[in-house]
Amino acid sequence: MSQRQDLSSYSMDDNKCPRCNKLGLCVMDDEVCCSKCGIVLGPDCHLQETTLSSKLNLYQIAEVGCKKVNLEFARHIHENKSDVSQISNVCVKLDLPIYVAQDINIVYQKLSKHKQQEKKTYSDLMKQHEINDKDTSTLKRSRPKGCTKAHIVAFAVHLSCRKYGLPRSDVQIIEAIKMNFGMKRTFTVLKTYSLNRVTAESLGIVCDYDKSNYYMRILLGKIRSKIGDGHLFNKIQRQAIENLSYITDTRENTRAQRALDLALEGAKLNVQV
Repeated sequence: MSQRQDLSSYSMDDNKCPRCNKLGLCVMDDEVCCSKCGIVLGPDCHLQETTLSSKLNLYQIAEVGCKKVNLEFARHIHENKSDVSQISNVCVKLDLPIYVAQDINIVYQKLSKHKQQEKKTYSDLMKQHEINDKDTSTLKRSRPKGCTKAHIVAFAVHLSCRKYGLPRSDVQIIEAIKMNFGMKRTFTVLKTYSLNRVTAESLGIVCDYDKSNYYMRILLGKIRSKIGDGHLFNKIQRQAIENLSYITDTRENTRAQRALDLALEGAKLNVQV
């Protein structure tokens, strides 16, 4: 059975559980839990931010520095030419807390800078080969893959949502990206990982967050929409989190579904998600 533990011994920033020491912290019903061992740590101060200043757009904090502004319309003041502004718009669309938006921006800036350097290096090598009349066919095969700003942002958003256990589906993320980056062609989150994960890990960005926790929150969101909040939902939620620590299926979405199905069965509730 889950037990409550003092909050002073953990940090949501590294997502590591103080009891089992694994990357499995998530927030369920405004309480921090571990999806690995099932422990309940207590209320989460980060995700309970409700002041207007916590809802400010990323552009203001990162480039304007107006963190103290308390006007609701301030969320929508952006500079359209700024990459940060576009990222901010995506975060507002997905209703992400400002500390998550800042994490997304950090990941984006690191990857974007590295990708730009890769392109510059490749361009310089091509010019040097052409000047020296060397064969460029081999070099062309090592050309940097077509990774756009939208691909980097989508990767950063999905990664941060997994890190903090925020239930934003792939479809929601892609639609927000397409809307704010003016993209007509669709793409998948899987593609963004193939384009960015190796580089991200080489830059020291942690990518190995628990996917089952991410999928569980999406499933629980669907259950909540059907049965509402209350004692029954809380019971199912806590049991589903505990069940994750006992199910070892390598497919994380299946693992989350099985954990929830067992919780629903235990509550004798016949609901399909």
